[in-house]
Amino acid sequence: MIRSSVASRKVPRSLRSKIAWLMTLAAIGGFSVMAGAGWLLVLAAEDAILESVVVDTVRVQERRDGAHASPPWLTHFADDAELIRRTGLAAAPAGSGPHELFASADGTESEVVGGLFERWLVWFAPDREREYRLLREGSGGGWWLADLSYFEFTEELGASVRAGIVVAAFAVGLCALLLSTLIVRWTVGPIVELAARVQAASGLAQPDERRLAEGFADDEVGFLARTLDDSRHRIAEALARERRFISECSHELRTPLAVLKAAVALLPEVNEEPAGRTRVLGRITRALHRAERLVQFFLVLAREGRERGDGGWISLGLVLQEAIEDQRAVGVDPKRLLAVAIPGTVQLHASRDVLLMLVHNLVGNALQHAPEGEVSVSWSDNSMLTIDDAGPGFPGAGEDARPRGYGLGLSLARRLCETQGWDLKTARSPAGGARVTVVFPLSAVRLRASVD
Repeated sequence: MIRSSVASRKVPRSLRSKIAWLMTLAAIGGFSVMAGAGWLLVLAAEDAILESVVVDTVRVQERRDGAHASPPWLTHFADDAELIRRTGLAAAPAGSGPHELFASADGTESEVVGGLFERWLVWFAPDREREYRLLREGSGGGWWLADLSYFEFTEELGASVRAGIVVAAFAVGLCALLLSTLIVRWTVGPIVELAARVQAASGLAQPDERRLAEGFADDEVGFLARTLDDSRHRIAEALARERRFISECSHELRTPLAVLKAAVALLPEVNEEPAGRTRVLGRITRALHRAERLVQFFLVLAREGRERGDGGWISLGLVLQEAIEDQRAVGVDPKRLLAVAIPGTVQLHASRDVLLMLVHNLVGNALQHAPEGEVSVSWSDNSMLTIDDAGPGFPGAGEDARPRGYGLGLSLARRLCETQGWDLKTARSPAGGARVTVVFPLSAVRLRASVD
């Protein structure tokens, strides 16, 4: 299994590290925000309770109209002047209140704050230690000043409240961290696993046939894994084609090069003999023609059939006639029995050079490997070109049959046909020799009343 091979390899953890750091920072930030927000909520709740107590007490005192003494924490001022004189305010606040008032320890200096920002500044002021609530009596009357230092809820329970808030924030942050860890492991885990499989597969000396997508769900990661599998498969096929191409090139080019080498070595010995010289020059000419056809053939395969779109409608009979004349020009006996049954009305949509190369090769191979028997070239109504010979035939009738020294090799000829959208098949001919059939698509075949 791929998982076992991955265990011994070091997998990059950059993605996990980044996510872990982000999660840690998020947890710390969330903890800090929750602790601060909790403390502010406690203070806001305390202020709301105290203001409610002060307002209710002031209403009770106003209804009693001075009949009973005020609580020790509540002081009454008859007017604005007395308020300013007693508290040290610069001016009496507008509105009935309640107003937040902070004063010095001796109560001679005070200021009214409004809003969280001003209150935050007062908390850090060393000379504003006492907190009050200020309310106006009735409509335009005196003032009531409540000293909140008598209500030391926060001061007495501050440590325990803060500890409780910190513990609660820590617990919530820890739960959030654990939950986010599980979510990240669930979502990022497949990506890390896929990266590990890719790394393990890339380190193998031989291509790994195991699929990367094995075991992944049908989601984005699974789609990515399947795409990588398809890419690996196409790359493996391309490498296999390249190896076959190099093998075929080396095999096929060896023959004409060997003929040329032998002929050049023999040429000085027969230089004074006209018949021998003619024979050696004929070998050189045939070897050169074959090498030229091989080079053209390999160039077409190297371009992977890009000449396919450059073709037009051409006559199959004329191409076949030209191929036969070329064969006779390089030494084939013109008296050889060659039966051709190709209607003059058959036209194919193809590249003329590619079609001539293929027909030239197939006809030349048939003439070469059946030196005594008949070679026939025929066309059938179902768009098939068939070349039969009476030679020794193939060692097997399968499509992968490749007899020793059989021209360009059926694998290369088949690849050439594949680049053009044709299909090459092999079988045994009625005379016991070889049969090669090229099947053309119906869209690439037409019949004309006359040949252009």
